[in-house]
Amino acid sequence: MTDIINAGFTPAPPWLTGNLQTVADRIRPRRHDLDAVSTEQRLLVAMDDGSGDALAVRIHRPRIGPRTDRPVVLVVHGLGGSIDSTYVRATTLGLLRAGYPVARVDLRGVGDSSEHCRMLYHGGRSGDLRAVLRALAGQSGADGVAIVGFSLGGNVTLKLLGEPLEGLAVRAGVAVSSPIDLSVGNEHLQRRMFGLYEKFLVSKLKSDTAHSGLALTDAERAAIARVGTLTEFDDLITAKHNGWRDAAEYYAVNSSAQFLPRITVPTLVVHALDDPMIPAGPYRAIDWAQLEADTPVRRAITRTGGHVGFHERGADLPWYVARTVRFLDAA
Repeated sequence: MTDIINAGFTPAPPWLTGNLQTVADRIRPRRHDLDAVSTEQRLLVAMDDGSGDALAVRIHRPRIGPRTDRPVVLVVHGLGGSIDSTYVRATTLGLLRAGYPVARVDLRGVGDSSEHCRMLYHGGRSGDLRAVLRALAGQSGADGVAIVGFSLGGNVTLKLLGEPLEGLAVRAGVAVSSPIDLSVGNEHLQRRMFGLYEKFLVSKLKSDTAHSGLALTDAERAAIARVGTLTEFDDLITAKHNGWRDAAEYYAVNSSAQFLPRITVPTLVVHALDDPMIPAGPYRAIDWAQLEADTPVRRAITRTGGHVGFHERGADLPWYVARTVRFLDAA
């Protein structure tokens, strides 16, 4: 099998394995102060699907060195995350230091958006991101838009970039540690670390559901309490409340690997082959030489780095932040 590694990354001790890279932010959390380097504006973006839902967005502009030739960059969290996830704040800080205006969004049912939503986010809601990008494109002080998505948010990002952009001036996109095959990814989670990662994510989903405005029957609430896997949750809630037959159909329709050949804007895919939450198989199944010849999609795939880890020796921000900045600078 062809080796798809094309990027080097040096982990910082003691985070020398994929699992340690993955949990480092929980063992040693960092706040990443954004107020010191930016001004903040809050925006509420109405969704255009008739649900009445709206997403809460925080727009940051650099206090020093803002440039009008840069796109505003939308940063999208992953499953169980929010605008205050460490990786979102770290990426925002790195982009602000480089002069980019940045927007952080809480997806449906999460954080600041929870009080404005009757529905929940999922791995295929690219229309939500399109609506937010459209709103950001109307903001002054930026030249177009770009998007950076993490984990499940990365899957949605790649799906969006492979769909018609409907006139949006999207300059570039980046996806980090993304489950590009949702079905294979969930099967993988059930087997790894005795299912501990999956149990954590299911717990977060249950919490998000309980705090959302999603209309649930008493029977559904009782069933959610018994859910033990992501597939069970997606069968019960995600598929049923979004018009899919079951979880399998949801995964088939929304897995982003099938959208990669349709992408027409510069896009960087960042992934570590020792990611304990996302299997390497779907990445190895891609003919990267052909994809990179036919599209503006590029890869930065490393041997180690974990899941949204990439804690680098000698750096105060994760490795993917500098890679993202360099990629956007060149786009």
